Amino acid sequence: MRILFTADGSDPMLMDTLSGLHALHADLEKFLKSHEPFADFPAAMDRNPAPYQEFLRGLRLIRGAGEPRLTLGPDRWLVLTGATEKLEECAKQFLAEEENGHTHLYTAPMSLIIESDSTWRPDVAA
Repeated sequence: MRILFTADGSDPMLMDTLSGLHALHADLEKFLKSHEPFADFPAAMDRNPAPYQEFLRGLRLIRGAGEPRLTLGPDRWLVLTGATEKLEECAKQFLAEEENGHTHLYTAPMSLIIESDSTWRPDVAA
């Protein structure tokens, strides 16, 4: 998984292969069934992020209350907070149906583009 970001008001993009997104979904579900208050899902930062400005360090889920909120933490992690049942709804967005397709996780104050891309394999350097 890689998370690309540009500080121009556009949505960040989380990219992985189809199988990588499905594995992330399974990890999110495991966390949501646990009693842990938060979980970190680190992202790879080993390539040139162009045309984006930077890679973010990962996705952090934090149990809270209310509607889901996606923010950028000062430590350069995307932070998704919300009630457990709302986070479960968000996690479904990572069940991409086709390789090289995308979907959106609509939250406030920012949203996330989730891209399935067969060319962004974590074990192959560009």
